[in-house]
Amino acid sequence: MKRTILYTLYIYVAALTLASCVADIEPMPKGWLHVAPPTKDSTTITRSGDQIDYLVSIKKDENMIMSPIRYSQIQGPISLSAGTDYTLLAESCTKTEAEAQPSIYGQPRYAGNVLFDIEANKSKTIKVSCSMANAAFQVVKDASFYYESFIVTATLNNRTLMFTDEEQMGYFNVGNEGTALLSYQVEATDSEGKTGKGSGTIELKAKTLSRLHLKGSDLGYIGISVTYDDTFTPTVTNVVVTP
Repeated sequence: MKRTILYTLYIYVAALTLASCVADIEPMPKGWLHVAPPTKDSTTITRSGDQIDYLVSIKKDENMIMSPIRYSQIQGPISLSAGTDYTLLAESCTKTEAEAQPSIYGQPRYAGNVLFDIEANKSKTIKVSCSMANAAFQVVKDASFYYESFIVTATLNNRTLMFTDEEQMGYFNVGNEGTALLSYQVEATDSEGKTGKGSGTIELKAKTLSRLHLKGSDLGYIGISVTYDDTFTPTVTNVVVTP
């Protein structure tokens, strides 16, 4: 009987000790984010639809806190532990989608990020500006280009696109530095079936349309020049986080 009472006492004391320890552990203080619909400023770049359903994600110290999710799928405010060195990221599409959709020629990709802190029991309002993160490429014919048809083979990072008219525009990812070296080969055919050839490289730049100009020559070769148009993508997109 005494042993049973002693065991019961030990259990009771242990339970009181555990309860005391649990009471000493305070819950992690929280703060909140509320994401407003991302907006897109007017730009010379056009996309189908009036509004882009942006992918939004949150990192802290390079650790993913909230995995990329479409804005339309966010339900209510986002609860985060109070702390520093959070990063809000927004992108119109993934890098893979930028080179594969809606066609093999890809699409412009807008991306941006901003650092922010979270205070306990407070809501945070922040904005992230997104700009075009990839590069556009196009082939155009000079007035002197007398060949009837052409094929330009453009290659970057084991991805090859074929350009056969001036309406085609391709998009390429250019990496963290914002530049990449694209190689190209040109073959053109005139009305008599004679061919001309050319090749070279172009440094692509983020936020920029690179135009490869094809020119004719009395000597029978293809002249080539390059122009860059960085007014092609003056895009700033604001992702607003409001209380």
